Amino acid sequence: MKRVFLVLVSTIIFGTVMAQTSWYIGYENGVKWDNYSYINSNGFYLQQYQLDGVFGGYVGYKLKEYTFETGFYGFYSSAPWIDYDYNTSFVNKTESSHGSSGMDSWVIPIRFGKEFLFCGQKIFIKPEIGFSGIIARNYENIEVGSWGDNVSSLVNPNFIPTSGDSTIAYCYRTSKKNLKRFDFGIESEVSIDYRFKDKADIYFKGSYHSSFNPLYYEIITHYSDTEIVKATNTFNGNSFLLQIGLRYYFAKPDNKI
Repeated sequence: MKRVFLVLVSTIIFGTVMAQTSWYIGYENGVKWDNYSYINSNGFYLQQYQLDGVFGGYVGYKLKEYTFETGFYGFYSSAPWIDYDYNTSFVNKTESSHGSSGMDSWVIPIRFGKEFLFCGQKIFIKPEIGFSGIIARNYENIEVGSWGDNVSSLVNPNFIPTSGDSTIAYCYRTSKKNLKRFDFGIESEVSIDYRFKDKADIYFKGSYHSSFNPLYYEIITHYSDTEIVKATNTFNGNSFLLQIGLRYYFAKPDNKI
């Protein structure tokens, strides 16, 4: 009798948990703003945000109002041009940019979230926090490009212009001795969701993503008739994201808390 009672209780508990859980898949894409920091040897500093794209898909598991997700994302990246004044060493923001596939990243997140339902359990706000693995798209190459202003060659890194008012820059993905092109990051986000047909959500999401180490930098040399100025332009891995997404549940989720 005791054994039958335990089996019955276990069945009730298991059935209740399964009724309040659901597997789901999702897709989202949008834009991101990467934060770049420029500084030169004369002490001039400039911070710029570069607009780029993001896309990805994920699979998730819902237990009551709590969710767990993991997926695979592509982060596109480019860097802003530097408007440098050769007479004063002052720098200004520009609307132009440059990039290559070597700057792009694959991102694998692990996210935890909670739904706060209202408006008849059709609209809800969902904050999330997570950790992510960041993988360079071109894994083998550390140097990913170069650019210049009023120079005839970028092939030879020891090339020095013979006239003033010139700039040479070499671009690199950062690396760690053992992990090479792999890094970690954290993310926090919040979305506004609408649930329709009881099995799907459409939502808008705002996110902040930060890596533990810089992901990209440029070593820049400005040449003028009076001096040579060294500079760096660094993407420290800090990004703001704005996305639209769609989520589909394999079973009707139980929204009751």
